[in-house]
Amino acid sequence: MTASRTENLARLRQNARPIAPKQKFVVDDFRPEDAEGIARLFFAEYGESFPVDNVYDPEEMIRLNACGDLHQVVGRTENGDIVGLYALFRNPPGRRIMEAGSWIVHPAYRTTTLALRLTLRLHQNIPEHLGLDALFGQSVCDHILTQKLAARFVSPACALEIEVLEPRAQVQEGWSTGRISLLDQIQLLNDAHQELILPDEYANVLPGLYEALDLQRSFVKDGEPAEHTACCVNHAEAVSFARITVEKIGKDFAETFANLDGQCSGRHVSQLVLPLWQPGLPAAVSTARRAGYFLGGILPVWFDRDALLLQRIAGDPIWDNIQLLTEHSQEFLRIVRADWESVRAAG
Repeated sequence: MTASRTENLARLRQNARPIAPKQKFVVDDFRPEDAEGIARLFFAEYGESFPVDNVYDPEEMIRLNACGDLHQVVGRTENGDIVGLYALFRNPPGRRIMEAGSWIVHPAYRTTTLALRLTLRLHQNIPEHLGLDALFGQSVCDHILTQKLAARFVSPACALEIEVLEPRAQVQEGWSTGRISLLDQIQLLNDAHQELILPDEYANVLPGLYEALDLQRSFVKDGEPAEHTACCVNHAEAVSFARITVEKIGKDFAETFANLDGQCSGRHVSQLVLPLWQPGLPAAVSTARRAGYFLGGILPVWFDRDALLLQRIAGDPIWDNIQLLTEHSQEFLRIVRADWESVRAAG
């Protein structure tokens, strides 16, 4: 049995030690002896505030790497210090997709090649045993530095999540202030044709998004939905965020959605993820739009099949705070903003 979060944080407080700069380092896949150093790196970067318990728990980290629910790449010094990290982890519900994130470089090593080498190692050496068809990634939009690096490995934007994160405590010159939006992108390793249902409201939008991603999809007529909706809601209170994920669209969607949406009351951001292939999708989209939800984008192979992301923001987004690198991303923002304006006008 692994230690509790409280016990792990107490250990890290007691065993904190400085890391010497200018050590030689290698970039390598995770080894069990790296786990304590990774926990120290998270503690040094985030203190006690990171919302996921296992980043502070070496035993759980070892277990997750061994079973394929986590794949970590590290920067390791000659002394065994961990000075950099990049990882794949299970966030999307599909089993053939993982999210790339937890990208950390120790302050003393940020002027080295470590950040780039971590990225190259992870994206160009994906272990076959993970059985992946896609990697999902996000870039912050209060600056364009991470977008520049991501552009080397991933497709154009597939979604734009508005004002998801809390403002930074400290902002560097040229960075935007206020809440932070996220640009969603995908690295497709294998793709298979899918038949999807096209909501009326996005009949002129979704085909173009798929064309930009060079994904082969065809659109079929809606059918009879299942009897009952299967869904859940996840909250991240620290950032005033909630996400409703719908695994099955049923005839009772409107009632079920109204109940879960009520649980999202007071959140700055509420999101809704819908399966794009399931009968009943058009009615579900219309129901959500009447509740103030607008387009976020598409999430390829999110359920091992594609999903539609909708979102609702409390108040008016500060659109000018969103910094985007490419013309495609900027056009994506225009599409999202136009849909927000359409939903708002419909009242």
